[in-house]
Amino acid sequence: MGLQGIALNAIGELGWKMLFYSISQSLSFLAMALGFWYGGRLVSTGEYSSGQFYVVFMAVVFSGEAAAMFFQYTTSITKARTAINYIFGLRRQLELVDEELDDDSNATRHHKGNTSSTREKDTAGQGVDVRCEAVEFAYPLRPRHRVLRGIDLDVGPGKMVALVGASGCGKSTVISLLERFYDPTAGTVRADGRDVRRLGRRRYRRDVALVQQEPVLYQGSIRDNVGLGSRGDDDEAGGNQDGGKDSQMPESEIVAACQAANIWDFIASLPQGLDTPCGPQGLSLSGGQRQRIAIARALIRRPRLLLLDEATSALDSESEKVVKQALDRAAAGRTTVAVAHRLSTVRDADAIAVFNRGSIAELGTHDELVAQRGLYYQMVLGQSLDREAT
Repeated sequence: MGLQGIALNAIGELGWKMLFYSISQSLSFLAMALGFWYGGRLVSTGEYSSGQFYVVFMAVVFSGEAAAMFFQYTTSITKARTAINYIFGLRRQLELVDEELDDDSNATRHHKGNTSSTREKDTAGQGVDVRCEAVEFAYPLRPRHRVLRGIDLDVGPGKMVALVGASGCGKSTVISLLERFYDPTAGTVRADGRDVRRLGRRRYRRDVALVQQEPVLYQGSIRDNVGLGSRGDDDEAGGNQDGGKDSQMPESEIVAACQAANIWDFIASLPQGLDTPCGPQGLSLSGGQRQRIAIARALIRRPRLLLLDEATSALDSESEKVVKQALDRAAAGRTTVAVAHRLSTVRDADAIAVFNRGSIAELGTHDELVAQRGLYYQMVLGQSLDREAT
C-alpha cells in the first residue's frame, strides 16, 4: 500500500471520528431545543405547570449531556483498541529462534551442560575477531538506496576501531549489522572467522554489548537497571527461565561493573546505594550518570565485542571526560567498535575508518590519517568528525 492508500484509509477513519464528535457536541443542544419546544406546548395547553416543566426540562438536559459524554469517549476507545492490538501483536510474535547451523560451536558454549563460569573462563580476556567483507546494505523500506557500499573492515581481537564521517554516511548502520538488527544484503560479516548469519542470534548476542547515544533506563532501582544486562547463561541450561533475572545477580558483580563504569563512587554516596530509584526513564539522574549506568549494564555481561554508538555526543565536556574514562576502562581487553564525532574519543583508537557516502574513504591511525591530509585531516581542522568535508 502506497502513501496515497494510507492517506485514504486515514481520511475514512477520520470521517467516522468526526461524525461521532459532532453528534456528541450537538446532542445536548438538540435535547434542550426539543425540551423547550415540547414543554412549551404542554404549558400552553395547560397540561403541565411551570414547575413541572422545569423539573422535566432539567432531567432531559442532564440526560442529553450524559449521552453526549458517551460519544466523547469514542476517540479514547479507538486509542485503547490500537494499544491492546499492539500488545496482542507482541504476544503473538514468536521469540527469536536460534538456527543451530554451526556444528563447531564456540568452546565456551559447546555443551549445554557447561556452567556459566566455565564458559566465562574460556573467553576471559578474549575479544571477537570481527571482519566485514564487501558488505553492502539497503534498508527494507528503501531497497534501492544503498546505505553501505562494499565495506571491507578488519577489527582484530582486543582492538578498537573508530568510525567517523558525516551524518547518514553509514556509521550507525555498521553497528546495527554487528548487533544483528539487520543482515547485509550483500557481502559477509564474520565473527571469529564465521558468518554471523550462521550463528544463533541469542548465543552471538551474549558476547555483544551496545551503548547508545541516549541510554534507556527503566523505572526501578540502579540495581535493577544494571542487572538487566546479565548474560542469562542459566537460561540456556534450562535453569533460570527469566534469562538472568536481576534479583539473582550477585551484588559483587554489580559493584564490579559499576566500578569499571566509573559510577560506583557516586552510587556509594547515595543513602539507598544500589537501591536508589532511577525515576521514569532515569530522569532523576544526570545525562553522564545515566550513560555510566548504561555502561555498567553493558559490562556486567562481560562482552567480547563492545559497540559504542556516539556514547558521549549528548554530554557536556565535563561529563564526557568522566564517561570517556569509563569507556577506556571498559574497552580494555575487548574488541571495540565506536561511532564518534569528537577527536578525544577516536585519537587513541587502533584504527580509524573514515566513512563517506556509504563507503570507507580512509583507514588508518590518527597520526597516519592526519599525515595524509585528506578527508579526516579536514574534519580535524574543523574540530568536527561528523560533518561533510569541503
